[in-house]
Amino acid sequence: MANAGSERFSPRTLARIVGVVSLIGIVTGAFDIGYVRNALIVPGDAVATMQHIAAHETLFRLGFAAHIVLLLCNVPDEVISFILFRRVNGVVAAVAMSCGLIGTAIEGLDMVNAYMPLKLAAESSAMAVFSPAQLQAMSYLSLQLQDTGLLISFVFYGLDEILAGYLIFRSGFLPRIIGVLLAMSGFCYFSDGFLSFISPALQEWLLPYLLFPCLPGEGSLALWLAIVGLNVDNWRAWATNPRTASWMP
Repeated sequence: MANAGSERFSPRTLARIVGVVSLIGIVTGAFDIGYVRNALIVPGDAVATMQHIAAHETLFRLGFAAHIVLLLCNVPDEVISFILFRRVNGVVAAVAMSCGLIGTAIEGLDMVNAYMPLKLAAESSAMAVFSPAQLQAMSYLSLQLQDTGLLISFVFYGLDEILAGYLIFRSGFLPRIIGVLLAMSGFCYFSDGFLSFISPALQEWLLPYLLFPCLPGEGSLALWLAIVGLNVDNWRAWATNPRTASWMP
């Protein structure tokens, strides 16, 4: 069924769809995780954090909605990527898609924790059994639990990008350098997630170095797919005889 569905669109069109939704995901994710959370969350200060969220409810809601858009973009991204790359290696493509969708599911469930601070602020009068200090502590703890959920999802996203980088490098219908950059990005996500549980101190020390390679890998792939697409001749060569497919970008 996947074969029949993919034939209705050219591979270049499918690639550009992946590129566009990936760019949307990058922008919306950066808005919520990179801007909104930094603007509203005061590290180590539950009182100030809850006050910021209550005072900037609209910004909080916009960040939450943007994060939901990111998760929605992940689904077609993973499925269409599997359709494009399964002819390179079906098993690796299936494992990569599964990891990406599992990471998305974990992150989606984790959004319940992200929304709790706003609910606690809005329903504080109905929760008179708790003191203001207790409500503030619960609000802050829920945000910390969201961070934990994100780090768990990073393990799956990291493996997804490592495998996708391998498929790109081997495919020949996308530049090999993008595969290398994406695999580096995946390694950083994977390491960030695992180290946060095994050795938090080491993860915190390495964090600036782990974050830096992520954008070049994800950004270069999204831009290339959205603007250029892929080499259709090399993509089709995998269907007829994988050994004849050119490995040159």
